[in-house]
Amino acid sequence: MNVLVYSGEGTSRTSLAHTVRSLRWLVGQQYDVMKIDAKGLQTEPWEESTALLVIPGGRDLPFTHDLQGAVIEKIRGYVQSGGKFWGICAGAYFASDRIAFEVGTPLEVKGERELKLFGGESRGVVYPGFVYDSEQGANAVHIRLNKLAFGGADRLGFEETRVYFNGGGYFVDADKYPGTEILAWYKDTDVDGDGLDGAKPKAAMITCQVGQGLALLTGIHPEYDAVHLDAANPEYGPLPNVVSRLLEKDQERVVLLRSLLTRLGLKLSHPDVSTNSSATTDDNAKVDLPLGAIQGIPDLSALYLASIRPSYTEELTLSLRAMVTQEGLVKEPNDTFQLITSPHDEVPVHTSTLFESADGEGEEKTIKNIVLCPEGAPPATLTPQFTMSDYFKHLQYVRQHHYHQQQDPERLCFGNSLMYGEVVSSTQTMLDKNFVLCQNLPNGFVCSATTQVAGRGRGRNSWISPPGCLQFSMVLRHPVQARHASAVFVQYLVALAVVESVCSLPGYEDVPLKLKWPNDIYAEAPVEDGQQEQGRLEGKPKMVKIGGVLVNSNFNGSEFLLVIGCGVNTTNPNPTTSINHIIRYHNKVTGKTLALFSQETLLAHILVKLEEMYDLFLHGDGTGFAQLEQLYYRRWLHSNAFVTLTTMTPHRKVRIQGITLDYGLLRTVEVDEQGCDLEGGKEFRLQPDGNSFDMLKGLISIKA
Repeated sequence: MNVLVYSGEGTSRTSLAHTVRSLRWLVGQQYDVMKIDAKGLQTEPWEESTALLVIPGGRDLPFTHDLQGAVIEKIRGYVQSGGKFWGICAGAYFASDRIAFEVGTPLEVKGERELKLFGGESRGVVYPGFVYDSEQGANAVHIRLNKLAFGGADRLGFEETRVYFNGGGYFVDADKYPGTEILAWYKDTDVDGDGLDGAKPKAAMITCQVGQGLALLTGIHPEYDAVHLDAANPEYGPLPNVVSRLLEKDQERVVLLRSLLTRLGLKLSHPDVSTNSSATTDDNAKVDLPLGAIQGIPDLSALYLASIRPSYTEELTLSLRAMVTQEGLVKEPNDTFQLITSPHDEVPVHTSTLFESADGEGEEKTIKNIVLCPEGAPPATLTPQFTMSDYFKHLQYVRQHHYHQQQDPERLCFGNSLMYGEVVSSTQTMLDKNFVLCQNLPNGFVCSATTQVAGRGRGRNSWISPPGCLQFSMVLRHPVQARHASAVFVQYLVALAVVESVCSLPGYEDVPLKLKWPNDIYAEAPVEDGQQEQGRLEGKPKMVKIGGVLVNSNFNGSEFLLVIGCGVNTTNPNPTTSINHIIRYHNKVTGKTLALFSQETLLAHILVKLEEMYDLFLHGDGTGFAQLEQLYYRRWLHSNAFVTLTTMTPHRKVRIQGITLDYGLLRTVEVDEQGCDLEGGKEFRLQPDGNSFDMLKGLISIKA
């Protein structure tokens, strides 16, 4: 399921960044927190896969221009059908029946609004001094919580607190509207001085029951993390204590925000984080939670670099040292690294400052430590979440038992050198965005992590990795002259390797892992005892995503320098399911006792399987992907599936036949309404249209 944050015209970059950051930290391991613009809300089938839609702070008028008519109907229909909505500041003005903003001033905005999730008027600003795109009107406002709405005085542990405010309104006579509940009031009475409400407290935060759904509207900003506010900003001049006051109450803000998200029906990434600093996966393995799960973003850990043979590390060390500047650093466009010569040396501490840029990418402004391990894998105590020595043992073992004849050592290179970090920004970004570094890394070099705080997915997706997710990026040097083996198929090979790394093992053949074109890994979700799945009652298994593949490419002379990114949920049943969870369920149903996978074991199996497939793809009989085509079809979800081409008028119904062997496009043929091939029916070759919600609900024709 997704949490969508509106990022179209009118949204404040600062508010958007705080909103996305807070949501990713608090629910990002349960949901895919994504940005969406007006076009996406209008054209994409987002409703069924969305747990929460958020419109953050900014300007109300651009919202009314871009979100109207059919878009408003979709949003309102989504909420009425059981969806959840959160309007923050300008988003709350926009979601009210009418707005009265700075009436009688040059900033005046007044009138009705279409969405009308709250039946009354949102009036502001509550506290004076507001200036668009500025912090001059910022304040650490005092709010009083409605303790009854939160289940009693002791439920949160406090009745009053301070939160960030800048330009928000209050909800006039909110207590008079059916289905509306006041969650908090501004502490001061008649704070705007208009005298219209006398001494009646102003509602700062409300919920509105809309059909079967719920809307949370806040004139305040509980999503603002004071840790990421610049106390030296001169715009805070009129209120010099704004940041310090917010910092004093920031722990209470986190508790409040967690309570609000729970009220909206969301599952928190760390439901017991206030009393317990660890979580467990479905293997009952303890996962220590970073402090950032409670407040802020955790410090990045050191990166440990080791190889299956010490000589590989020696060669790699020489290449890296050649990049060191006079300051003793490896400086790249996206990152700066410091080399530590041994795991026994003291690792310097660098201040970590990661923030959300306007496009949603995490920007890292700290020096990353690369700890070289010339004698082999570092002690397990330095990497408690991933034992590198175990990984190398598994890699060697799987190769020895997988290949029945001697192979060219040059072809056995995937994963021979591994750089692992417990907490990193993004394995994909570290390799893909640092081109010179990537050029100096050997073919098959792998970077892996336990936690990514700015993980990269396809399109606009950026995410925080959940516990139990195997995530890695690998450097692949693909020859340009290999015209029989187009680089576009590498993404298919990687996804297929993930599935085959499990399903090709003896006894695991029927474990329900599948491929979704072009590069997602799906699994049949287990049905727990007592559950009733409508899809299964109809004979249709429920398929859920557990992994995906991303490939970035750079041209480098005679080769394509590819960076392959892969993430697959190995041990955590949330947010969908995991490989181990479905194996455990498979054992329960079949009576088998198949072993579960550790992250170290699964990574070794994936890399050896990919090594084998890529070798066949590149050095086989010269037909490239054709040698693996039938295996790919055996594992994918789409054989003879029907798709409607919505980009054509009239719409065309087509049947999927396969993929082309030149560019990996989807091959389809036109059918009638009953699904029968039309005589002389037209063939279409299709590519994804960028739809992040269901790649098979919207496809575009690129060739006829």
